[in-house]
Amino acid sequence: MTNEGLFYNMLKNNAEKYADKEAIVYDTLTVTYKKLFEDVCNKAIHLSHFEGKRIAIYGPSSYRWIVNMFGIILAGKDVVLVDFFLPKETRGELLKKVEADYILSSTNQYILADSNAIIIPGAEKDETEGAVFDESTKEGNILMYTAVPQECDKAVVLSVSNIINTVNAINKVCICSSEDKVLAQGSLHHIFGFIYSLIWPLNNGACVCVGRGLRHIDADTHYYDPTILPGTPSMIEYLKKIKAFNESLKIIMIGGASCSFRLFEILKDRDLKVYNIYGMTEASGCIGVNSTMDGTYKLFDNSCVKIASDGEILVKGDCLMKGYDKDEKYTSSVVIDGYYHTGDYGRINERGNLILVKRNPDIILLPTGEKISRYVTVSEINKISDVAECFVTLFDDKLTVVIVPVDKDTSKDKFVRKIDRYNEKKGYRWEIQKVFISKSPLPRLENGEVDQEAVEEMLSN
Repeated sequence: MTNEGLFYNMLKNNAEKYADKEAIVYDTLTVTYKKLFEDVCNKAIHLSHFEGKRIAIYGPSSYRWIVNMFGIILAGKDVVLVDFFLPKETRGELLKKVEADYILSSTNQYILADSNAIIIPGAEKDETEGAVFDESTKEGNILMYTAVPQECDKAVVLSVSNIINTVNAINKVCICSSEDKVLAQGSLHHIFGFIYSLIWPLNNGACVCVGRGLRHIDADTHYYDPTILPGTPSMIEYLKKIKAFNESLKIIMIGGASCSFRLFEILKDRDLKVYNIYGMTEASGCIGVNSTMDGTYKLFDNSCVKIASDGEILVKGDCLMKGYDKDEKYTSSVVIDGYYHTGDYGRINERGNLILVKRNPDIILLPTGEKISRYVTVSEINKISDVAECFVTLFDDKLTVVIVPVDKDTSKDKFVRKIDRYNEKKGYRWEIQKVFISKSPLPRLENGEVDQEAVEEMLSN
């Protein structure tokens, strides 16, 4: 089997074409395309000596994270991308779900360990001198977690061809060349950061500048001086607020969550090309892109999107996931006749552009790019003592819970303390930032569901 079009060929071709050119810059470390290719192949050779088929990786974005990620895939194993900042218990649950054989973690210096983080004897010895990478190795898959209506962390299986096809589609609409420097400040374990901050620029011979973490987010734009800056709405808005856009910046890519018209309008005031990406993990982050003030999305591939009779957006094509891990039943319930049912609603205008009317009401999409199941979150908060009923929504860009107490005289401070304890267990992703107490029952529609619009109107007043 050949690796034509896959990660091996991408890295090999760039190592030949851009041998001494900067591929990765991380703080004071600079790595050429030739060195990146050699390091990835050596890591793949090392990992191929171990029988397990799935390796989870977690740690802050870094050159070593990138090498290990590519090495796992080239070794023919599935890589499971896990959020480094998850609470230990939550992370353990995710690893158990996908049945990860091994982990590579920054806390273990990326030495291969079992699923309990116990280093495997001899794994620290990764001498590969004289060994040759087997180019016929079938590359592994990429597993990323996303939220679905009834589950907050469901593993999506993407093939390398999904990713490469996505990059090819992006290249038809957005330009990234070998002269560009792309700042990777966002999370690489999420589809938007993975594609737009890492794979897309590497595929085009650009230089990827790896952000140095939250402590340096204010300075990284000026430190690295990128030409392309991908980021979530909350990140871009913050950088705009503190005047962190560097002089060489030409393109801003916004994704992972919906970009408000206000932010888009402010950014367009500058001499910048602004792209707002519409996509999701199941479609490899690649459905449409907006670069105009009308808010419509140009489809990456018109033939891959259609609108159902009820207005739901349906997606098919080469970028569509292989499926949800170990859940053929659920996969078949949302991928019907080759089309993925997104749960989002919209229409196609006379120019063939997508107008997004409503996002999936069962999923809360935060400005940080995090996705949360409303059902799961509401169910868990309803179990907290003294809560009669509740509703969770995004209000004023803050994850907000409306609580109806059992005892109407219970103070708000008491529930704030309860939610603080809830936040401690769930980690930053699920952090409820605002608590609202309602003495009246939640407003409901005729079908018994909570009237979200009425709740948000109540919050506004």
